[in-house]
Amino acid sequence: MKKITQPVQSDNISFTTFNDPVGGTGIQGIRGVAGSENVYIAGTLTTTGQGLLYEGPLAGSGEKGTWNALTYTSPDFDDVTLTSCYGPNNGVNGNVQIVGAYQRSSTGKQNLGFLYEGPASGGGTWTTIAPNGGNVNNVFVHSIMGGIAVGNYDVGGDTNGYAFLYDFKTQVSTTYMVPDSYSTTLYGIWHNGGSSYTLIGGCTMAKVGKLSQAFIVDYDAATKTYSNLRTYQYDNEAIASIVTHFEGITVADDGGFNIAAMGLNLKQGVYAAFVQVHREKDGSFGPATWTNVAYPGAVLTTGNTVYRNNLLGIYASISSGVATTGSFNAKILN
Repeated sequence: MKKITQPVQSDNISFTTFNDPVGGTGIQGIRGVAGSENVYIAGTLTTTGQGLLYEGPLAGSGEKGTWNALTYTSPDFDDVTLTSCYGPNNGVNGNVQIVGAYQRSSTGKQNLGFLYEGPASGGGTWTTIAPNGGNVNNVFVHSIMGGIAVGNYDVGGDTNGYAFLYDFKTQVSTTYMVPDSYSTTLYGIWHNGGSSYTLIGGCTMAKVGKLSQAFIVDYDAATKTYSNLRTYQYDNEAIASIVTHFEGITVADDGGFNIAAMGLNLKQGVYAAFVQVHREKDGSFGPATWTNVAYPGAVLTTGNTVYRNNLLGIYASISSGVATTGSFNAKILN
C-alpha cells in the first residue's frame, strides 16, 4: 500500500479504536437507540463476510456493548456468501431495522439490497430491495430513517450510478438524480419530522470537469419534491478535490447537520473529514466547515458515519511490512 500524506488536523480530536473483539471490523453506519444513550452500529465482520450490529454505549473500544453477527436468511436459498450491514434504525417494539447489501454464490459478485427487521440478535425478517423494477446490476442500500431508505444502483453495461429512495409503506422505489448529473449516489438520510427529510451523497457532472461533488438536499415525502440543493467540494478547494462525497448525517444542536465525508484530494490523497453544515434563516444550507480526521499512524483513514460530534470509520496501518485494518471513533472536542 502506497503511503500518502495525511491532512493536517485539529488537535481537539480524541481517537479510540472501536472493534468487535472477534476482529475484522468494518463500521459503516450508526443510529442512536430510542429512549437510551446507547447506539446501534452496523458494519461487516470482514474475516467471515457476516453482517455486524453493535448495541451499547459509544464508549471505550467496543467492549462495553454486544456485537451480533447477522447473515441474510431466506427459505428459498442458502448460498449467501456476504452480508454487509450499512445503516441501522429503530424499529417497533424494541426491534431494529438494518439495510445493506448481500451476495450469493449463484450470482457471483453481484450486490443485492436488503432490509432486516427484528431483534438485534437475529431471527427477524429479511427482505430483498430491488429498485428500478429489478433491472439492476448492483444495489447498495445505505441508510434508513422515518420509513424511507436511500441507496444507489447500477445497471449492466452502464457505468453511471443512480440514487434511489425506497418507501417501506408503499414498497415503491423512486430514482433521484441531481440535476445535470450523470451519476448520483445517496448515502445518508435524516428524518426531520412529518414528511420532511434531508438527504446527502455525491454526484458527478460534466459541467464541472467531471469532478465528483458532495451534496445535501431536502425532500418532502408528501409532495415528492426536492429543495435547498447545495453541492460542496472538500475544504472549499474545487480544483484540488477530485472526489468529495458525504457519507453519513446527524442533526446538530443548531438545527444544521454534522456530516461524515471522504474523498480524494490532489494534496493529501484519500481523506476523511467531519463536516458541519448550517441552516440559513431562509431554510437553505450555508457554507461547510471542515475538520480533517486522520487516525494516528494510519496510511489510510475513511469517514463512514457520524453521530453527534463523533466520526466513525476505518483505518489502515502498516507495521514491519504488514498491513492491518480496524475501525475507530474520533470524537470532535471543539
